[in-house]
Amino acid sequence: MKRNLRFWMLAAVLVLTAGFGFALSGATMRVTVPFDFYAGSRLLPAGEYTFEMTSGATATGSMVTVITREGAAVCTLGARPGTDAASGRLLFHKYGDTYFLSGVSIQGFRAEVPMPDGERELRARIAGSGEPPVLALR
Repeated sequence: MKRNLRFWMLAAVLVLTAGFGFALSGATMRVTVPFDFYAGSRLLPAGEYTFEMTSGATATGSMVTVITREGAAVCTLGARPGTDAASGRLLFHKYGDTYFLSGVSIQGFRAEVPMPDGERELRARIAGSGEPPVLALR
């Protein structure tokens, strides 16, 4: 009896450990962005980036980390999590030649990035032109 109990406890620990390891990995996507863009208040040059979504121990999209090709984390943005059937895309708001990251969708998870002050000010200057166009990049 004690041997069976030890076996099942060990099996449960191994299953939980494997599950936590998967959850901690987060959802990631590597994308080449062909234009300069703002991620939060930070202007990033065109180039290859990795976008990673995490939320504590799961990839629910409440945090988005932007990582350069060299592996340096450029910024981490708080976001509103959700789900999205169309995964593997970035959403941008575009004002003239200025792009602002507005959302990330990876593996069915969506993160809506809050509008930074710079975008809010630019949007106020363009008031009256309606909703800003949204660009989706795959």
